[in-house]
Amino acid sequence: MLNQELELSLNMAFARAREHRHEFMTVEHLLLALLSNPAAREALEACTV
Repeated sequence: MLNQELELSLNMAFARAREHRHEFMTVEHLLLALLSNPAAREALEACTV
């Protein structure tokens, strides 16, 4: 079972890929979705990503 925030981020990434008519969801879509999640953004910033 996925954490609700992770599931939301994955759904956002898939939606972004569909919006741009991309055939696949890529790590770039996932990164953009994670950056819109405050907790994920904080974790990425702490890792200097």
